[in-house]
Amino acid sequence: MTALNIKEPFPHDIMPLASHDEHARENITAAMKHHLSEHVYPYDELVYEKQAKQKFIQANGREPKDCGEVHHLMMEQPYTRMWSSMARTLQEMLWDNQGEIVERNKPRLTEAAKKLSAKPKGSLTLDPDCDMPRYVSAVDIHAMPGGYSTTRSETDLATPAVYDRGAYYYTRGMAGRWGQGGGLANVTAFKEFFPDLKPKRILDLGCAIGWTTLPIVDEWPEAEVHGIDVGESFMRYAHARAEALGKTVHYHQMSGEHLKFPDGYFDIVFTGGVFHETSKKAAPAIMKEIHRVLRKGGVSFNYDIPYGGDYNLHAQFMLNWDCYFNAEPFWREWTSWDRSEFMSWGGFDKDAVIDTWADRDHEGNFRFFEKPFDELHTSARGGIGRVQFFGAQK
Repeated sequence: MTALNIKEPFPHDIMPLASHDEHARENITAAMKHHLSEHVYPYDELVYEKQAKQKFIQANGREPKDCGEVHHLMMEQPYTRMWSSMARTLQEMLWDNQGEIVERNKPRLTEAAKKLSAKPKGSLTLDPDCDMPRYVSAVDIHAMPGGYSTTRSETDLATPAVYDRGAYYYTRGMAGRWGQGGGLANVTAFKEFFPDLKPKRILDLGCAIGWTTLPIVDEWPEAEVHGIDVGESFMRYAHARAEALGKTVHYHQMSGEHLKFPDGYFDIVFTGGVFHETSKKAAPAIMKEIHRVLRKGGVSFNYDIPYGGDYNLHAQFMLNWDCYFNAEPFWREWTSWDRSEFMSWGGFDKDAVIDTWADRDHEGNFRFFEKPFDELHTSARGGIGRVQFFGAQK
């Protein structure tokens, strides 16, 4: 198994700090995830083409007709069941280790957040009446205990702290040491398509702990930057994290389906990895709200799990594994939606929607491509870094 030299995430004031043994467990988990991605997943296509599909044709007189048939076929294969079990086990190992790290760090994190909030550069607005959507509260998304909804007390930071360090190792370091990879890529892609737009107000919708927000502040330091999400503890942590890193952001506990901003308030609304974690009903409703709060000429710009409709059936099966085994129940629905069609449901001109694809390296940097990633890589599994960018101007 190839060893990985992943630097620890940047140790800001409320980042949980690992002991020697805890960090060793982080590294072995990341190395095993990397080994699966590079040396195990790609061979599943051979199992499909040389064995499973041939048996299916013999039994049915035809090839599999859709991703669902391929899913049931492949989950009967010992090789597929082997790597699938390993992938889920590694995910649970990752979060269990992070839970122990955070539990030991909780007193320090609570005290640090209190100090950071005493004289803030930005602001935090919590809403005790915020309606927690069931598609968030009913699921421990990506198998992380507590998901995005858990808040245990008025000072609780535990679950988002697990996310901050844990998601870094979940991505095998591809998020960048500050978690900046996705947000920086979104900004970079935006500037490729809209280089002349000078925003005064920007919203990061579904910002979680603010990984995607802070690169926005760095790019447009004079702009008024807001971030929203539904989790109270996540917003509290995002605020303290921004203060620890010296960034001015206005964070709000708020649902993307019911934005409490006036019509035409923002120049840009960014999202990063939001829609595959929302329901079939909620995702279009969120896009409608984005359209409403954008001024004329403003831009909705997003990145997320890629559209898979043009992939071969085995690639679709690999892409959608998380829907079945990683607590991502809306993932498969999302990968079936054409992005232009999706944005048109929110009120954008279908013909104005642009998209591109990118692949992330272990430093959190993206390279952009004009074609979907299944034409560039042998496997659609382990595609944490492989995302699609899409957007449109109002």
